[in-house]
Amino acid sequence: MKIVLIGDSSVGKSALVYRFMNNQQLAESKATVGIAFFKQTLVDPSTGQQYPLQIWDTAGQEKFQSVTTHHYRAADGALLVFDISNERSFQNVEKWLAELRENTDPNVVVALVGMKADLSSRRAVSSEVAQGYARANGLLYLETSSFWDKFQGNDQDLAAGVERIFLRLLRGIAKQQRENGRNPARLDVGGYPEDSRVALDQEGRRRDSDCAC
Repeated sequence: MKIVLIGDSSVGKSALVYRFMNNQQLAESKATVGIAFFKQTLVDPSTGQQYPLQIWDTAGQEKFQSVTTHHYRAADGALLVFDISNERSFQNVEKWLAELRENTDPNVVVALVGMKADLSSRRAVSSEVAQGYARANGLLYLETSSFWDKFQGNDQDLAAGVERIFLRLLRGIAKQQRENGRNPARLDVGGYPEDSRVALDQEGRRRDSDCAC
C-alpha cells in the first residue's frame, strides 16, 4: 500500500512518521526537502494480516509543489495533517485535499489527522469542527501526538498513538480494495514512476531529502 502524507510545513508530518517507524520522538526537526520515503510492514492485530507499506512524507512548502504532487500518483491512502494549535494549517486543509484529489484516484482513502494533540491548552481548532469537516468530505478523523507512545489508546479512541492512525487508514483501504477485487496485502509498485523507484538511497529514502527523520 502506498500512503502519502500531506499538509502544511511544520505541522508534524515527519515527526509522525518517525514515531511510527521507531516509536521515538524526533530529536531534531528539519523541513523535508521534496520527498522522504520509508518502508514498513504493519500487522493488523485483529486479523494477523501483514501489509507492506510505502510511506511518502511530502514537503509542505509551496516551492516543492511540482515535485510532491508527482508522487501522489498511485496512492492508496493519504494522511492529511494539520496542527490543532494552528488555525491556518486547518484552513489550508481544503487546498491540500483538492490538490490530492486532482492527482490521485477519486476513491483514495483519506484520514484527516490533527497533530500536536498534547498541546490541548493551546488548541485553536476544536475536535468538533475538524470532525464536521471530515464527515462533510468523506474523511476519517483522528488526533495524535508524536510525543505519545505509538501504541497508546485503542481502536475506538478519537485521540491515540500513531500506530492506531495507520491501522484505521489501512483497514479503510483494505476494505475498499477487497470490494474492488484487489489484494490489499500485495505491494504493487508497477504503477509508480520509474524515477520514483531509482531515486532512493539504500535506506529507502529519496536522495533529494535533507530531513533527518
